[in-house]
Amino acid sequence: MDIVNFSNINLIIGNENDVRNKIVESVLNGEKNFVVTLNASILLRTLKDAYYRSIIKHANYIIPDGSGIVWALKRNRKLITDRVTGIDTMIYLCEVSKKYNWKVYLLGSQPSVVEEAAFKLIKNGVNVVGFHHGYFKDDKIPQEEIEKLKPDLLFVGMGVPKQEKWIYENFNLPFKLAMGVGGSFDVISGKKKRAPKIFQNLRMEWFYRWLQSPIKKRHIPMEIVKYYFLVLRGKIK
Repeated sequence: MDIVNFSNINLIIGNENDVRNKIVESVLNGEKNFVVTLNASILLRTLKDAYYRSIIKHANYIIPDGSGIVWALKRNRKLITDRVTGIDTMIYLCEVSKKYNWKVYLLGSQPSVVEEAAFKLIKNGVNVVGFHHGYFKDDKIPQEEIEKLKPDLLFVGMGVPKQEKWIYENFNLPFKLAMGVGGSFDVISGKKKRAPKIFQNLRMEWFYRWLQSPIKKRHIPMEIVKYYFLVLRGKIK
């Protein structure tokens, strides 16, 4: 495991188990953690949004979630790393939480989806103490609940860049770890399927997700083209 400067971001690379165990160790040591799962969409946004870039740089752990990140490291820096995906890291942390009886809170997605995701985790023995959908504006209900419940693990599934901004702007809340998990609640709840292994191995997971929601994710194909163009030109390294 190592930390490298990747496009001006301190990225943790190496064996996925080592990375995840280091995060668990931080929680056990009482450290407060902000985990970012770096993919092409997040990296591209840091290049054009100075405020968002400053938010990402405040994260304690930035892990290589996207296959495009792993590919860029190998192509432009000759660095080899496991892909440490956000959803697998979330599931891993939830499994570890059962051993230490950590309290878990879910924030984001549609009301029925986050409720079903919470139910599935509870059924699997995870101590989910609360959840709230992501369709709130100025009300402080989630913050008030988190303040009261004091979860150890806070998973925020509101998409990029909203989830990282929310974590950064509410970092004073009493949790030990917060991580943006994108559409993980959709998968855990069963509303959507995760991309089959063949899509993952071909670095086409983004295409599978786009096929599931082509209108909502209509921006993704152009983002991917732009990202690959920047990597090939050596602008992302």
